[in-house]
Amino acid sequence: MATLEKDVHIEVEDMVVKYGDFCAVNRVNFQVFRGEHLTLLGPSGCGKTTILRSIAGLETPCAGEIRIDGKPVYSSPKKINVPTEKRELSMVFQSYAIWPHMSVFDNVAYGLRVRHMQKRDIEEKVMHALTLVGMIEVAKKSAAKLSGGQQQRVALARSFVFGPRVLLFDEPLSNLDAKLRAQMRIEIKEIQKSLRITSVYVTHDQEEALAISDRVIVMNVGYIEQVGPPMEIYDTPKTAFVADFIGAANIISGKVRKDLSVDGIVPVEGPHNTLVYAAVSSKVPEGEAKVSIRTVYLELTPARPEGDRNVWPAKIVRRVFLGDFIQYILSWPEGELVARTSPTEVYSEGESVYIKIDPKHCVFLD
Repeated sequence: MATLEKDVHIEVEDMVVKYGDFCAVNRVNFQVFRGEHLTLLGPSGCGKTTILRSIAGLETPCAGEIRIDGKPVYSSPKKINVPTEKRELSMVFQSYAIWPHMSVFDNVAYGLRVRHMQKRDIEEKVMHALTLVGMIEVAKKSAAKLSGGQQQRVALARSFVFGPRVLLFDEPLSNLDAKLRAQMRIEIKEIQKSLRITSVYVTHDQEEALAISDRVIVMNVGYIEQVGPPMEIYDTPKTAFVADFIGAANIISGKVRKDLSVDGIVPVEGPHNTLVYAAVSSKVPEGEAKVSIRTVYLELTPARPEGDRNVWPAKIVRRVFLGDFIQYILSWPEGELVARTSPTEVYSEGESVYIKIDPKHCVFLD
């Protein structure tokens, strides 16, 4: 069993969850540090919500152990399974679960009344929670008259008002429109930091995960693909799945040419003899390899730029305007590349350009 470090709050060790013959979560291991906001990210069916529900006690794994503050709340070898209500956790669901017949105040106060708190303490805690979520002015308003965003704020206030050890979020923003989602991301992050509470967040939205998290766990078919801070996950994906799922990336396959390496930069030679130079941060791969190139790091110029590494001629096949950026489909010696650039300089379909990419943005994949 792993030694518990003083700043580790939650430990999931060798957890397996099965539904009949289907393995939803396969020997997953990770830690959540005290006060950290950790996000489980992945496509539908990857096991992220099953992990969250297992931490909450709403699902029962068939193997492994879950510890909070060093004490098992679930342990297969020790035959321990602490009931949900005794784990001192709180969960915010995708459906707001607001009681429409109650006022905003009464919705937030419900958990405190169940715990038989003093009336004065209830009022103080509820008003503080509503202040944090910006809902103090509608405390007496009927919950049935709230907008979707307001209902989610009430659900958030209700989740932390009683001081849980851990906050769990199950895709809480998926029912909101894009603008409100972006606003609520910031608010949830600010509240989580102000409360200094450990939180585990589930989403399939990569932008949401990158914006809100201290660390991200990328899940795929029951396994963990990669764990790390958002920028590390984005800039240095470990696998083709992570490169493709987080952001947008071009995956280049070819033969590793160690004989042409220089200053920690090793080229991969494509099927049509194009060399793509990539920076190597660890062991140089052997034989065939794949390199990830983020679409946003490709530079397009009308004239050939300086340098002889990672500079190639190309032609604009298709141009798509997407508001904050323009996406180009480019024909180059190895087939097609996708580039996303600022709309400050616009190229026409059929126009010849040059592509340039810094080798540090070309990442070898496992």
